[in-house]
Amino acid sequence: MADPKFQYLPYIAHDQPDVYETPDVNEAETSDYDEDEPVNDAIERLHISTKDSIGKFRGKYLTGEVDFSDGIGRKNRLGYDARSLDYELAGEGERETPLQRCHRLKCEMNELMEEIEASRADTGRTAEEKASHETVFGVVSTAKKVLESLKLEQVIGSEVVAGGAGGGDAEAKKLIAQIEEYRKTGAVSSSDPKAVANELVQSARVAQLEHRLHQLEVAVGAKPERISRLAGTTGTGNLIEAVQNISAKAALLQPSQLDTIEQRLNNLLQQMNSIQEKSNATGQDPNREQKILELYEIAKSTEPIVQVLPDILNRMLTLESLHKYATNFSKLFAELETTQASILNGVAANKTLLTGVQEAFAQNLENVNKEVKKLEERMTKLQQMIK
Repeated sequence: MADPKFQYLPYIAHDQPDVYETPDVNEAETSDYDEDEPVNDAIERLHISTKDSIGKFRGKYLTGEVDFSDGIGRKNRLGYDARSLDYELAGEGERETPLQRCHRLKCEMNELMEEIEASRADTGRTAEEKASHETVFGVVSTAKKVLESLKLEQVIGSEVVAGGAGGGDAEAKKLIAQIEEYRKTGAVSSSDPKAVANELVQSARVAQLEHRLHQLEVAVGAKPERISRLAGTTGTGNLIEAVQNISAKAALLQPSQLDTIEQRLNNLLQQMNSIQEKSNATGQDPNREQKILELYEIAKSTEPIVQVLPDILNRMLTLESLHKYATNFSKLFAELETTQASILNGVAANKTLLTGVQEAFAQNLENVNKEVKKLEERMTKLQQMIK
């Protein structure tokens, strides 16, 4: 019988039960596999052979450092990089054997040489970068020759080399014995491996420094005019101080500092407005404003010598004693000139007096001579009269 709560609802079959049960299905008719779908031409079905796939990807592995960002950088970011090698690398957490290390170094050197060869074809690189790449290429080639001169396949055995890390301590002992033998016999290159390693490290360091220098030249510029302009703008003497000055100014533009700067600017604006209002209310004398402008022009024209003014003052203080000596000497010289002038005036006066005395003496001598002649004539006449 139907539930009484449904008796007033429409479309309810009151003469039928509320629960329906389906009959059980025979288990023989069911299957765990999906039935074949009907063929549809609109669906493309790929026929993949498992054996062919295994044969194609046998001996290959995927690198753990994967980067799908597709960004621009010194290393290519291409996602997974499948490589095919003839040796097995040590697993994560396992210690790498000398044999595995030799194989890995050879592989990495080959990759580095391929990258350098690819960079040679790049026409956008500068001469400094090409020279650094040539240096690194020569060092890597020398190191590769040292590794190849060991001839691991002939000494240790190709089956052991193919076994990778399976040789264990026996491979390491054989490798060490072979290295010692070649070191004694001189079959290895005459260059010292330590020197080669140091040269490799130094070349890598030089290449890194040249790359950083190139980045600085791209950012700042290689021309001295741009560097001097930057130093003059920032008021610094070198590039590091200029960068620190710019960083300090950029730090002021942070959101946490903008509110403080805005508040200070508003206070300064209010003070300037109050000063402007006071000046407009009182009214300044045009002559006074003209003098202020002249003083400002004079101060502005003397700005270039403000920086050297302390040095000039120190120099003047140093030469103060010399200036005093020169002043005393000039005073003595002036007194000497005055004395000399007075002496010259006295000599001229004495010379004039001497001339007058000489003239008077000559005239008196002439008069005496005349009187003597007259006296002689009178005496002569008197003698004649006496006779």
